[in-house]
Amino acid sequence: MLLDKLREPVTLVIEDHDALRHALCEWLAKSFNRGRVREAGSVESALEIIAMEQVDIVLMDIHLPGMNGIAGTRAILERSPKTTVIMVSNYDDASLRAAAAEAGVKAFVAKRAIRKELPPILRELFMHAVFEKNPEISSWANG
Repeated sequence: MLLDKLREPVTLVIEDHDALRHALCEWLAKSFNRGRVREAGSVESALEIIAMEQVDIVLMDIHLPGMNGIAGTRAILERSPKTTVIMVSNYDDASLRAAAAEAGVKAFVAKRAIRKELPPILRELFMHAVFEKNPEISSWANG
């Protein structure tokens, strides 16, 4: 069956607070049961993961040890241009949003709004990633 052979999207959570990172990973695994979830406590660790496998979606904090989320977005997109980065931050102001967008972030979600704003963004990105990783689905669906 076609669905049994799906190449599933890979999501990488980059967050330095262990409890929040683990909670986000668990939530992703439960809410989007198709796909793999990876995690890193820093951009530097995330870049090692990205060097080994194609990551489709990155959820990244803006304030991280070492390289921050803005510089991290640039580094990730330089190495993996098809990856979509979503910035997730406690710090939500126009200048941070502008800097994140300029770096290539596709969406900026304040941590206080994660439950409301993140699910619809992720549903769309997961659907896009599934079709991109599995082009045979499009031809099968279109007859």
